[in-house]
Amino acid sequence: MAVQTKSKSEDKGPKKKINWMQVGVIGFCVLLVFMCIVSFSGLPNALGNLINGDGISETGKVVAGNPVYVNYTMNIGDSPVLMSGMGLYAGSQTNQTQYITFEGYAYPFAIYADEYNQIAAGVVGLSVGESRSVAGSGSNLAYALTKGNITAMGLDFDTLEVKDLLYLNEYYTDELGEEAIAIRPAMITEKTSEGLVIQYGTDTIDIKMVGYLTTS
Repeated sequence: MAVQTKSKSEDKGPKKKINWMQVGVIGFCVLLVFMCIVSFSGLPNALGNLINGDGISETGKVVAGNPVYVNYTMNIGDSPVLMSGMGLYAGSQTNQTQYITFEGYAYPFAIYADEYNQIAAGVVGLSVGESRSVAGSGSNLAYALTKGNITAMGLDFDTLEVKDLLYLNEYYTDELGEEAIAIRPAMITEKTSEGLVIQYGTDTIDIKMVGYLTTS
């Protein structure tokens, strides 16, 4: 993962590069306002008007293959780091990271394949309005950084605290074959006098079945 320092204004773009990673601190509440309708490139377009699809009643339980709309909240520990919604085919699976564009933000957010797959599988069996929690991408997705690393990034080590929310910027190749940047939410989970741990893998994902979608 290659990452660039971010200012609080995401529209200004990256300021500088280092050879492996840089991190930008943002306010925790910023990511909690994302309740956008999103779509995934390379996956069937399931977004549309909410309906009772294919004769299924409004209270019918979701089965694999149903086009549905879900809300989801990604958590690190007991803290939400990203809230949004998406249309998908229940039970569908992918092996690719998904890049979600939010209106007003210069960079998409990275949702890992494991996370998408857990959401798509987790909605199966739910009725409209029902919720459940599923596993995330894993707490093993983390960086251990020294105080020197943090200082070299231009950040104030002394002011950083456990549960501070961060942006990690990932490079990827977009659909045009060009290098692009995506944002990955992360959190400081440990801090000592010598360094800290930044976790970018999610522990759990809370999902809610919102309704059925039409694909026509």
